[in-house]
Amino acid sequence: MLDHDHTTSTIATTATESAGSAARLALLGAITLVGLSAGFFVAYLSSVTRGLAEVGDTAYVETFQAINASVRNPLFGLVFFGPVPALVLAIATNWAAASTPRRVLMAAALPLYLATIAITGTGNVPLNNDLAEVVVSSPEVAAAARAAFEDDWNRFNLMRTVAVVASFVSLGAAATLVDD
Repeated sequence: MLDHDHTTSTIATTATESAGSAARLALLGAITLVGLSAGFFVAYLSSVTRGLAEVGDTAYVETFQAINASVRNPLFGLVFFGPVPALVLAIATNWAAASTPRRVLMAAALPLYLATIAITGTGNVPLNNDLAEVVVSSPEVAAAARAAFEDDWNRFNLMRTVAVVASFVSLGAAATLVDD
């Protein structure tokens, strides 16, 4: 004869453990995608723009045009846009069992990441589009294009890098907290 109470308890425990595993995996997925995005922007900030600052105007414009044209690819799309649904899923699956500090940290990560997208869409992308239209027909054209692009683009890049790193740190801190 089956012990109904024991069977019910075992099923409930298994369901709770399964939900906890799904929540942990969702948080790990969000951390991974936000971390990849943060790494991309930190690498740009710490190496790509520094290296480009050292080249002449024509090389700068032509290289930036090539980078901007090639960055729009499926892998970048996953790394750049994937964090949004991953964050929503992580927050939704972890919310009920999370302590208030953990909830605050997880919840902060989403608007910080959305700020990264907003800065990119309203700052960097319009500048990229303007630069894409430039035909480098002379050194003077390249110099003017660079002058109209570089400082503003770097400022927006710094802002989005700070936002995405803050999102990543927020998620990492949430993951280290032990819920009561």
